[in-house]
Amino acid sequence: MTKLVPALQDYLTDLGLTPPNILSLEFVQQLQGRHVARHSFNSLSVVLGEALPLDIASLSHKFVNRELGGYCFEHNKLTFELLKALGYEVQLVLARVLNNRDISAPRTHRVTLLTLDGMRYLIDTGFGGNGPIAPLQLTPNLRQTAGQDCYQIATYETAYGMREYALQIEQEQALFTLYCFDLASYSDADCELGHFYSHKHASAVFVNNLIASLKTPQRTVFLQNERLKITTQGDMQIQRIDSAEALQRVLAEIFSIALEFVVAEHLFDRFISPKLAAENRLES
Repeated sequence: MTKLVPALQDYLTDLGLTPPNILSLEFVQQLQGRHVARHSFNSLSVVLGEALPLDIASLSHKFVNRELGGYCFEHNKLTFELLKALGYEVQLVLARVLNNRDISAPRTHRVTLLTLDGMRYLIDTGFGGNGPIAPLQLTPNLRQTAGQDCYQIATYETAYGMREYALQIEQEQALFTLYCFDLASYSDADCELGHFYSHKHASAVFVNNLIASLKTPQRTVFLQNERLKITTQGDMQIQRIDSAEALQRVLAEIFSIALEFVVAEHLFDRFISPKLAAENRLES
């Protein structure tokens, strides 16, 4: 049986899993599905100015003991290191987040490529509401269903003759490009650069927005500032967060994140109240 360091064993136990006797895709599917359903994707530590170390012991403590979740450099590092320790063949990949825009974006998203039985798969436990809940084959133009969502991976050649891949999700019967990536060799040092930008740069998305999401095969819950979007089997409901009390309740009841009221009030005043005021001005 595989002997894991305590931090990774705690993470595995928290997901209700045991080391597999045989390396299988089924185990990876269980790991990914349980991870995104339990550990929220969120920007809380970023907007509260907390230190965000990426060592395994710190990540396991934050996810398992504090139940705080995090963002891609945290989620996917934990998943990558567990799969590697179990004996899976994995590769660290950095991606450019596009969200269907034609922009020159930095590589600020970390994902994992898994090779198993001659097939390559994209593993991503840290992309929030639009992220996949199951491994996706790295097969160009193959329509793949994961939970409520349909994906495909496109491939194209850059102006420099490099092959890149793009993860696309089907939205309103059209393909929406989430991010693109190549198969170059990346290291934890590269991740530290993207990580630093993502939680320190003044224009970074996570610095300027309060975000949280959880995802199961049946339901996706996504909070961005004043709006809480809940999608269940194709039915979407949008709720407006209109008070610090409502924000504190949503974070606790839906995302299992317990905040003192003074912290919830600070977040509401900083990220939500200005947007509600702007919306009210437009409506009046």
